[in-house]
Amino acid sequence: MPFLYHPLVVHFPVALWLTSFLFDLLYLRRKEAFFARASGALIGLGLLAAAVSIVSGFMDYRPLVAAGVGQAFIDQHRVHSLMAYASTLLYLVILLIRRRPRSTTVYVAPAVIAAVLIAITGYLGGEIRRVM
Repeated sequence: MPFLYHPLVVHFPVALWLTSFLFDLLYLRRKEAFFARASGALIGLGLLAAAVSIVSGFMDYRPLVAAGVGQAFIDQHRVHSLMAYASTLLYLVILLIRRRPRSTTVYVAPAVIAAVLIAITGYLGGEIRRVM
């Protein structure tokens, strides 16, 4: 089995984005600008980490196929990767939306959806790795 980089880096966007949600909750509770800025910074760092994760996934794909990883694994991961891409796109949209002040609902609703989506994506990724 070849050495895989992707499993080492996929945890960073998940952790950064879920932590950004915690800062969103703190912002809602305390209304301090620091928490909103920290959340935005964590989302931005998560987007950078997601880019590294995507690149490492493509780097790992060829050696896995050459090593004989089954089609069922590839198909399952394809579904998971679509969820990960959707999460990444949603966090990019959130970052862009937050550049202009809006109501609390517009601020929080996408964050809740994104946090749930990335939590599910992280769980499914862990399941893929566990059965691998």
